Amino acid sequence: MTAPTAITGARIFDGLFWHDDQALLLDGGTITGILPENDLPSGTHTISADGQLLVPGFIDLQVNGGGGVMLNDRQDVDAIRTICAAHAKFGTTALLPTLITDTFEIRARTIAGGRQAKAEKVPGFLGLHLEGPHLSVARKGRMIRR
Repeated sequence: MTAPTAITGARIFDGLFWHDDQALLLDGGTITGILPENDLPSGTHTISADGQLLVPGFIDLQVNGGGGVMLNDRQDVDAIRTICAAHAKFGTTALLPTLITDTFEIRARTIAGGRQAKAEKVPGFLGLHLEGPHLSVARKGRMIRR
């Protein structure tokens, strides 16, 4: 059994309240609590955050690109990895790369890239958001002739 880990020296936001002079306790990558720094269990491994803010990550459900890459221009796993990494720098910990309406071929390449990103467990990749009329014939738009 491994010792728990605590992140200390941070101002912690739990989604509702700020916690000062507290530690975030982790066990195997799972948050197990927020407690006073003086009450850490014996043998706890500590990581100092040196006065930084510790807050939940953002989740973005519609991201067209990032890091100089647009999903419509590049649909491979490396493009998805680049997009996810670019957004992570700004606090987005999980996202859905979004394909804007495009051709059947680009949609197929995007789905293949998404499957590979899932298989490779690209950090931050939740899946794909596909826009456009190619998803459901029953729900396609109507062309109005004038």
